[in-house]
This record gives sequence, structure tokens and C-alpha cells, in this order.
Amino acid sequence: MGSTTSQASGRTFEATAVAIPAYSLVTVDSDGKISASGDNATEQIIGVTTADVEASGYGNVQLLNAGGTIQVLAGGDTIAVADTCYVDGSGKVGTDSSNTKIGVALMASDTDGDVIELLPHQTFLA
Repeated sequence: MGSTTSQASGRTFEATAVAIPAYSLVTVDSDGKISASGDNATEQIIGVTTADVEASGYGNVQLLNAGGTIQVLAGGDTIAVADTCYVDGSGKVGTDSSNTKIGVALMASDTDGDVIELLPHQTFLA
């Protein structure tokens, strides 16, 4: 058996040399390793970690194209229910529309580190 597993809604990935908190948006690199997504519009965000992932360890990622909602870390911006959310650095979401659109907030937040529920944007539901 390989070092990764795949399910209908998730997949196991190896992290880079930096630990990733649970509920972080992640990007995959050309080596197939994941890291917390940054705050720019060019990253290929693939999903959300479902638990803490140790540096160079393995962890499950709920893929954004799997359907349903996701639980994700908020970055401290004031987010209201029904707001459009964007990646906001360190794998979190916020309201800066110059970044990659992630989805629609189904819960409100104004505290950095809150875990909120989002409905992923249609772009991810191919």
C-alpha cells in the first residue's frame, strides 16, 4: 500500500517541513506535498485539513470538489453569514476579494482562529 489513500471526499497527503493546523486551507506543490495556503490569487487550493498535520507528516485533506460544506479557520476579519470568503493567508479565510474566492460563509466570525462552516464556490465543484 502506498503512503497516501484516497476516498470520495478526501485524500491523505504529506506535509512540507512546516506543520499545518486543523481546518487550514491547503495548496499542493509539484512534489505532491501540502502547505497552508497563502494570501494570493495564484495558488491552487485543493482542500482543508481535517486534523493537525505534523511537519513532514501525513494528514487527511477534505477536497473542495467533494461536495457538501467545509470547516475552515477564520483569519480575524468580520465575516457575516452569506458573505463571500477568500483565502487570507496561513490557510485561513477572510473578506479580501483580491485573493482566491473560497465560498460562502454559513457561520459568522470576527475572531482569528474561529472555525466556521463554508459552502465551497462552484469553481471547486466540477
